[in-house]
Amino acid sequence: MNYPLLANQMPERIKGVWRLTDIVSSLIALLLGGIVIIALTYFNWFNTIWYWIAVIYFSIIIVLTVFSLLLVPYRYKFNRFEINATELAFQEGYIFRKITFVPINRIQHIETEQGPFLRRAHLMEIVVTTAATSHHISGLDINDAQALRQQIVDFVKVAKEDV
Repeated sequence: MNYPLLANQMPERIKGVWRLTDIVSSLIALLLGGIVIIALTYFNWFNTIWYWIAVIYFSIIIVLTVFSLLLVPYRYKFNRFEINATELAFQEGYIFRKITFVPINRIQHIETEQGPFLRRAHLMEIVVTTAATSHHISGLDINDAQALRQQIVDFVKVAKEDV
């Protein structure tokens, strides 16, 4: 069965942001593991059981990092969105796929965010908040994000006037 893909896809630069985020997260986890090993060695508590725990910990971090980096192209392929006058649709997932539809009249507010990795890639994230949760469209070009935000605001104004 072919899974339907929504129309809008993020710029390809988001792949680099995702890779960089994965690498930095893994480096932090490896650094924390190293600090624990240094502390255990300092207090002479580093024995055979801690050695094997450390080997397993570092192996898991490395395997998860490689797995995550290999899945970036699939993540890119299936992270999409679509907007029309009545609803927003968010698609995500490459193994377990889902599409979330948010009625325009349920949107409470819209934010734009830009962390250091997105800023470096000249990208921005839109956060659409409803009463229940928040939905993210990450990795949009800055001008596209601002235009999309304004388009959503305009749709919300029209939907609120109709109620």
